Amino acid sequence: MPIEVYEYDKYILLKFYPKDNKYNLFNVEFMTQLIDTLSAINDNKGKRFLIIRGEDNFGTGADIRELIKASNDNEFAITFFTYMREIFHKMLDMNKIVISQVKKIAYGASMELLLLSDYVISESKAMFATPGVKIGVFPPVLSSIGHFILGYNNIKRIAMKGEVIDANEAKSIGLVHIVNDDLDKATFELIKELSISAPSATLYIKRNMLRPFRDYIDKAFNDLIIQIQSEEAREGLLSFINKTNPPWF
Repeated sequence: MPIEVYEYDKYILLKFYPKDNKYNLFNVEFMTQLIDTLSAINDNKGKRFLIIRGEDNFGTGADIRELIKASNDNEFAITFFTYMREIFHKMLDMNKIVISQVKKIAYGASMELLLLSDYVISESKAMFATPGVKIGVFPPVLSSIGHFILGYNNIKRIAMKGEVIDANEAKSIGLVHIVNDDLDKATFELIKELSISAPSATLYIKRNMLRPFRDYIDKAFNDLIIQIQSEEAREGLLSFINKTNPPWF
């Protein structure tokens, strides 16, 4: 199973793994399992913290093969991106403090997941990017709410240019909160600090911070369902598979 869940005294640990050595985890199978898992975790009222960890790496976002299918099949595009949007809805509604641990890489939708994590702890050598724009697919969450978190100019650079940034730069713009190669030690220290704060007050702070984001995200996914079926997106995705340059190069 690509997703495993473990329950501890104060927190729940959600781990996911690459399947068949593929890092682009976001396909229908993974997304439906993640939605069900996040729902079950949210129903567990006994834990204050959720740790999300990508084993080996945090992931490279959407499955290219399924994106190609979505670019040619309107019904599948609606299904695919409805599932993806629901993951971000679950993150918005999560009644726990979410701490994401990043190893190696977090690209595309995997990186966008970090935007709705309350805290991100990263290894020093980790890299971050949303390179979809280079193959004709825009990042819906980063482009819709990213500027609230990271600032307009950083979004122009990361989203429009598809630039790769390292952990220190990610920390400087607010994508990462802590850079530490001992992820667990840093996480447990953070949990200790946060445990001093009242649980209900903490969650009300989180709810009020995130409340405006749902509408922005929904509109972006509606745009993406249209844009993925453009000729430009089809050509870009096929060029990636064929290892050639897309026409606009």
